[in-house]
Amino acid sequence: MTSATEEALAGLFPPGTAVAALVIADNRAPPHPAEAAAVASAIPRRQAEFAAGRAAARAALSALGHAPAAIPAGPQRQPLWPPGISGSIAHGAGVAVAAVRRGSPLGIDIEPDAALEPDLWPLICSPAETAALPVAHRGAYVRQVFSAKEAVFKAQYPVTGAMLGFDAVTVRLTEAGFVARFARNTGSFAAGHEVLGRLLRRQGLILTGVAL
Repeated sequence: MTSATEEALAGLFPPGTAVAALVIADNRAPPHPAEAAAVASAIPRRQAEFAAGRAAARAALSALGHAPAAIPAGPQRQPLWPPGISGSIAHGAGVAVAAVRRGSPLGIDIEPDAALEPDLWPLICSPAETAALPVAHRGAYVRQVFSAKEAVFKAQYPVTGAMLGFDAVTVRLTEAGFVARFARNTGSFAAGHEVLGRLLRRQGLILTGVAL
């Protein structure tokens, strides 16, 4: 499963990006001592997700030709990458994924390819966003919008330092992925600025990626 997931992930990003995927339950690598404090008081499931995410990140760094390194968490729980490295980590549906490169920021997300309940739709989508989605299987499309926004939020954070709500960008799904439009000025991103992202559905997963 992970090799197929990594192949799919690689297609989300430009050349020069290294990716890795790891089944969380299969991870045996503990966090680096510099990372462990971030989840010292977390429940075991969260500790396992964190450890697998860092293990996937180190695998991606290795694929990029970078030496293994600690990836501690910042004040907003964001990964703190080695100098010159941009990256993103996500976990969902029992899988941890990571993408890294030398260059501009990245955002990655993974979700189960399953519908979200209607009571969650207004938390994620504006009425206009919801109305633009197909009526049939709308909950599944809302999940895709959710994943797209998660990837965008991770990509923009190193640039703006802003923690965004779901109303900060609007997402329009396309055949190749999605277009995210900033709803208001956010750091160096002016209202109306558009970010293109990729989205794939594979093996019961939604995989999304953004490269700024």
